[in-house]
Amino acid sequence: MQKRQWILAALGTAVGAVNGFMGGGGGVFAVVALTAVAGLQQKNAQATAILIILPTSLVSAVIYIFSGSVDWTVTLYSTIGITLGGVLGALLLKKLNNDTLKLIFGFVLILAGVRMVV
Repeated sequence: MQKRQWILAALGTAVGAVNGFMGGGGGVFAVVALTAVAGLQQKNAQATAILIILPTSLVSAVIYIFSGSVDWTVTLYSTIGITLGGVLGALLLKKLNNDTLKLIFGFVLILAGVRMVV
């Protein structure tokens, strides 16, 4: 493997660890890594991050299920909304340019950070 591929694999390990530890959120780090290290445009990084996080989320979910950490009622109703939101978000992603996506992504990160601290 080339140096860049090793770096991406190492970043992938970090993203997976963050995603598993926090129950999500690794996609945020994946987007940053994909834009900074892989040189992807924002739109491609966000779309690629979804695919990167999928297997990690599935593995983490199985571990959480077997440990008894899942609230199934919350999971059911949230999944309905998240699925609809995912479709809307994917359609919106196709329509927005990279600069607009960067602004929205950064704003959401700031809001999430403030919410976690306050």
